[in-house]
Amino acid sequence: MMDLSDLPTGTLAQVSNYLPSPSRALFAVALNSRDSSSAIAGNQWDVLDFGDIEKDLAAKLSDEDIRGVLLSIDAVNNLKKLRLTNCIHVTGVGLEPLRGSTIMQQINLSLVGDHESPKLDPEPPISCAEVIPILDSIIERREDCSLEYLQFPKVWRKERNTESDFHAFLTRFNNYLSSRADVCLKCSCNLSENNEIQMIDLAGSEYGTQNYTCYDCMNMNKYCYECEDHLFGCYIRLCHRCEKSYCAHCQTVDYCTCCGFSYCVDCIDFKQCSQCEENTCLDCIPGVRCHNNCGKIWCIPCVEDGDAFSRCDSCNEAYCVDCCNSDIHAVKFCDVCETSFCGQCRVNIICKEWGNCASCYQFAFPVISEDKERVQTQNNELENENKEQRNEINELKRKVKDLTGELEEV
Repeated sequence: MMDLSDLPTGTLAQVSNYLPSPSRALFAVALNSRDSSSAIAGNQWDVLDFGDIEKDLAAKLSDEDIRGVLLSIDAVNNLKKLRLTNCIHVTGVGLEPLRGSTIMQQINLSLVGDHESPKLDPEPPISCAEVIPILDSIIERREDCSLEYLQFPKVWRKERNTESDFHAFLTRFNNYLSSRADVCLKCSCNLSENNEIQMIDLAGSEYGTQNYTCYDCMNMNKYCYECEDHLFGCYIRLCHRCEKSYCAHCQTVDYCTCCGFSYCVDCIDFKQCSQCEENTCLDCIPGVRCHNNCGKIWCIPCVEDGDAFSRCDSCNEAYCVDCCNSDIHAVKFCDVCETSFCGQCRVNIICKEWGNCASCYQFAFPVISEDKERVQTQNNELENENKEQRNEINELKRKVKDLTGELEEV
C-alpha cells in the first residue's frame, strides 16, 4: 500500500496550501520526513494562531504536538506571534523551541480566542514552572529582544502572590518593558526616572495584565499621567471581559457609565438605559422590567432613584413612566386616597367594595369599559368559530348521507 509520504514533495506542498496554517504545520510533522516537512511548512511564519483550526482539534493537541509544530517551522528564527488558542491541555513544555528567540513579538497564553473571557472551567494545566524559564530566556536578550506583548493565562493571575515565581517574572518583564518606554510622546518628560510607566499591573484589580500596549498592533502608548488626562479617549484601554488592551484604531472600546468598566463592543452588547440614556453593561442592568413588555430597561442608579417606574401597591408589578402616562392598565397614583394601583388591581378592589374613592372609580372606568369590549370581541369570535364548525358538521353529514345512498344502490 502506498504511503502518503511516498508522494512527491511538490504535490504534498501544493495540497497543504489549502490548509489553515496550524493544520499545514501539523501535516508536515505527521510526515516524519525532514525534507518533506520543511518544504510543506515553508518559512513564511510570522503568525501561528491555533484558533485557525477547529476548536475540538486544538483542544486535543499535546505538548509534543506543539513542540513538533514549532520545530517544523523553525519558530525560533521565523515566528513573531504565537497564540495558543483553545490549546487547553498543554502544560507549556512544548514551547521549548522558542527558547532564546530574538524575533518573537507577541505570545498569547490565555488559551482563548479574541473577545472571549479568559476564565476556563476546568482550569487548564498550563504551568508557570515550564513556561517562565522559556520566557526568561527571551527577555534576557535585552537589546536584541523583540518581545512586546504577553497575555498570561487567567489561572496564573487570579490570585496575587508576591512570593511566587510568576510575580517575580512579572516584575522582571515590567522592568524590561518600562525601559523601552522612556519619553512621554506629548511633553517629552522622562517616564523611567519618574516611574510613570507601569507596563504590567502588579497590584491592581487586573493583576498580571499588560497596560499601554495594543494587543492587535502592539503600538505602545507612552504618555505620562498628566498628558493622559488631556488625551482621554485616545489612549489604550483594557477590556474588562477579554482582558486585552486595544488602541482606538484597532478596536472600539466603550465604557459603562454605571460601573465605569471598559469593554470591546465585540465583547458585549451595550444597552441604553431608558431613563438616563447612557451606555450600560449587562451586569449593571437589574432584573426590573416593565410589566407591559414595552422593552424599556434601566441601569441600577436609575432603579435606585425610583423615578424610572412605578410599582403597584397590590401586585407589586413595575410599569415604566411612559406606560403609566399612556396605558390605562398601568399604575396610576390617586391623589385623593394616595394609592398606586395598576388598572386590574384597582378594578378588583372596587368590585370587592374595598374602596369607595370617587377618583379611583374614574381610573377604573376606562379599564372596565375596555375589558367589556375585549370580552365582547372574544365572544363574537367564539360565536363565529362555532358557526363555522356547525357548517362543517352539516357538510360532513350531507356527504355521509350521499355516500350511504350510493352504497344502497350498489
